Amino acid sequence: MKIGFFGGCFNPPTNAHINLVKLAIKKCKLDKVIFVPVGDSYYKKDLAKAKDRYNMLEILCKNEENIEVSDIELKERRKLFAIDAFKLIEEKYIDDDIYFIMGADNFINILKWKNFDELITKYKYIVFDRAYINLKEYINENEILKKNKAKIQIIENSDYTNCSSSDIRDNLKNKNVKNDELISKEILDYIMQNNLYK
Repeated sequence: MKIGFFGGCFNPPTNAHINLVKLAIKKCKLDKVIFVPVGDSYYKKDLAKAKDRYNMLEILCKNEENIEVSDIELKERRKLFAIDAFKLIEEKYIDDDIYFIMGADNFINILKWKNFDELITKYKYIVFDRAYINLKEYINENEILKKNKAKIQIIENSDYTNCSSSDIRDNLKNKNVKNDELISKEILDYIMQNNLYK
């Protein structure tokens, strides 16, 4: 199977996340996409507990037959770097054709990540562009990325890349909960019922 793994905080997961995944499935002919939320060992301000972010992703995916969520990172008590998470996924999905999905804003930091040379030479990527990032230029300016650009598929001109989870959290803090276009009502209800992002 050709599977995309979309890692991140998903704090909270948004309609944009599911729309981006559907776009990746269509454009890259993926059989399945699996959301991989980071665990509680990952530090970020205002980050909801892993179980809550996992539960919200389950709500997001519940009516999708080729989109699901994995707890592979949540089971790990140690802090995971990208290379560690990739290896865990690779070991579990040994017979599958694996792609790692991320936004351009994350991808342009890959050269600062632990074992970046192995990350670039060993794995394949699907990257969503951002209007303010010239991704092709960034790749061509770096020798390692340039040599491995066949492993990087860019999805251009997406309508969904400007929706940010932080905007939704800000709206919730300011009691502006009219997020119908940004997050589903069920996820909004989950946030309110569990007193998240106060």
